[in-house]
Amino acid sequence: MSITSIVTKSIGVALLLYVTASCVFGKDAGVCVTISNPLVIDRPNEMIVIRWNEIKKIFPNAKKKTIHVLEAKTHKELAVQIVEENGDPIELLFLASFPSQGTKEFVIELSTKERPVIEPMTDVRYMFPRQDIAWENDKIAHRIYGPALAKEVNNGIDVWTKRVRYRVIEKWYRGDEAPGVTRISYHEDHGEGADFFDVGRSLGDGSCALIDGDSLYQPGVYDSYKIFATGPLRAVFEVTYKPVWFKNLYVRETKRITLDAGSNLNKIEVKYRCDSMQGTVYFATGIVKRKGIRAYWNTDHRWASLWGQTTDKEENGSLGTGIVVPKETFTGVRENALHLLILGTAKLGKTMVYYAGAGWTCNGDFKNADEWNAYLTAYEQRIESPLQISLSVE
Repeated sequence: MSITSIVTKSIGVALLLYVTASCVFGKDAGVCVTISNPLVIDRPNEMIVIRWNEIKKIFPNAKKKTIHVLEAKTHKELAVQIVEENGDPIELLFLASFPSQGTKEFVIELSTKERPVIEPMTDVRYMFPRQDIAWENDKIAHRIYGPALAKEVNNGIDVWTKRVRYRVIEKWYRGDEAPGVTRISYHEDHGEGADFFDVGRSLGDGSCALIDGDSLYQPGVYDSYKIFATGPLRAVFEVTYKPVWFKNLYVRETKRITLDAGSNLNKIEVKYRCDSMQGTVYFATGIVKRKGIRAYWNTDHRWASLWGQTTDKEENGSLGTGIVVPKETFTGVRENALHLLILGTAKLGKTMVYYAGAGWTCNGDFKNADEWNAYLTAYEQRIESPLQISLSVE
């Protein structure tokens, strides 16, 4: 078979796929997927992404329900997700972890047998009547606010801290909406976590805005939305905002947010558009300060973070928030009274990418600021050093 290459995206990591020689798994022909980690660090919870059109080249008769992924060494079948767009499959996803400079092999095969059923690890929902968009994975949860709260908030991203690995969004909203004494407030921890975070009119945990001097041009709450995938391994949605009057131009923002199982950071893709105009604009992505926090940043690895107690009650643990920006976008770090900001540039009409999220001590993911900041450094290294993937087909 002729050699081709494509680039796809995982947790912000570009995956280089090369189709090469032949491979046979057991008695059945299949596709052997060899994945190598070039970094001298472990890479837990990597989302492997293979374009559906590449699968169709190998398996012309492939259907969504007939694709299976197995670990070559153990023959264990892995959970997969088929991402669709406009009703058509576009990507095959599966989750795997890799040791420092380690290599693993997997097999993709066709079969009419049922795939294993797993409890979904991600979700995204439009929550009426509040009109929030809320999303989560097994680590953390977030939301942004819709038109119903336009007078009270802006485009900030909220954080919901979770003690548990299962999904809670639907349960917490419905509990909080219950009448009278039956109400279960999601602002109080009832054993699963809570919404302790205060966004107000700030950028919250990693939203962005156009910037000119010291002025941020936030667009308000989202104007429209579209949900592309809810899980079980990846949640993807998109929001578009009303135009902002910026330097004598109306500039509109579209933001696509992707959250993978096992990741504490969202991948955030932003496109600024202005009719009949091209050029570069300056933006800032920020994390709002809280009482008693400490700010950290690392310009070599292009991240910024805040760490401190989640609330004034010690039993609610400590919370880290953070942002990682790729080198092609990054221009610097700035701190003011309200935010810790990472500054960057974006070309009008072109998508720029950054990563933002949070980690909490009470679910055991991070013990202190050092662990949270080390996670951000490792995340940046994973972005800049793609996994090396080869596919061998019969």
